[in-house]
Amino acid sequence: MVTEQEIKSRKFKCDFEKEKLSYQVSSKEMEIFYEKKTKLAKTLDDFVHKLEKDFNCNRNKIADKIEDNCQQSWDTYKKIINGRGKATRVALYKFCIGMNLSRKEADTLFNLTEEGRLTDDNIGDYIFIRALGQDSIFDFIYEFEKYTGKSIALRDRPTK
Repeated sequence: MVTEQEIKSRKFKCDFEKEKLSYQVSSKEMEIFYEKKTKLAKTLDDFVHKLEKDFNCNRNKIADKIEDNCQQSWDTYKKIINGRGKATRVALYKFCIGMNLSRKEADTLFNLTEEGRLTDDNIGDYIFIRALGQDSIFDFIYEFEKYTGKSIALRDRPTK
């Protein structure tokens, strides 16, 4: 759990620095991006397969468990696994905490994202790192929203 005093005593970098943005990407950079995205999808799928084995249940039941534990729609993870969606940091934060992954397992996933590895000079990463293996998903969501001002709680869906 992170405290307000900790947050106030640290200096965090902005999410991005405007002067360093570049919209020009070489074909080699695109190839690396695609490879990492593909590897991230496979790695996340491997984690889900492992959970299916550990809990001795099928994909539908594990999807429900992931939604409950991670407070994130299964569709989000399914799109990442199928290569149709982007793996946001928040979705990965919630997956790692909700499924009680280790720091090493979390690092494996984050190293494959567009934004790259976890760092404690990013406020979201810092809150996540401090919560990993210690806080419930609800505590993490509360702290993340409190200190970043970004809403990440699972919204209720209208029933059909």
